Amino acid sequence: MEDKITVRDIFWKFLKIGSFSFGGVYAMLAFFERELVEKEKWLTHEEFVESVAVGQMTPGAPIVNTGICIGYRLKRLKGALATIAGQSFTGTLLAVLLAVFYVKSRGNALLTSIMKGVGAAVVGLVLSIVYKMSRNTIKDLGAALFALAAFFALSLFRLNPIGLILLSGITGLVVYGRRR
Repeated sequence: MEDKITVRDIFWKFLKIGSFSFGGVYAMLAFFERELVEKEKWLTHEEFVESVAVGQMTPGAPIVNTGICIGYRLKRLKGALATIAGQSFTGTLLAVLLAVFYVKSRGNALLTSIMKGVGAAVVGLVLSIVYKMSRNTIKDLGAALFALAAFFALSLFRLNPIGLILLSGITGLVVYGRRR
C-alpha cells in the first residue's frame, strides 16, 4: 500500500488535517485516526498508536511529531517533510491572523461566548479520541491497570509524563515480555 502513496498525497492529506482540525493535540488525533486509519487505510490502528506514542515521547509539539513519525513511516524523509509542510501551513497562517484579531477584539462579549462554545466542543472531541483509543488498545486487565495507573499518576501525583511513559515501557516489557 505504501508504494501507491505519493509525497503529494501525504502533503494534501496533512494540509486537510491541519486545515480542518483544531483544539490541540488530542482533539486532532481523532482527525488523524479517521483520515489515515479508517478512511485511507495508510496505517493500521497499531501503527497509529505507535506513532502517537513516539510523538508524545519526543521533544517538540506532540501532534507535529506524530505526523512526522507517520510521514517517515510512509515515505521516509520526504514523507516526514510533507507532513510538516501540510500540517503546519494553514495553522500557522490562521494563528497569526487570529492573534491579530483577538488582540484587537479582546473583551468582546460575543467573542467570549464563541470561545466558551468552542472550548466545550473540544472537550467532547478529546473524550471521543480517548474512548476510541481505549476501546482499541485496552484489551485485557493488565492494559486497563496501566491506563488507570498512568491517569492517576498524572492527575493526582503530577508525575512527569516522559518519565511515566518510560517507566510504563519498561514495566510493559517486564509484564508482557514474560508471556512470549
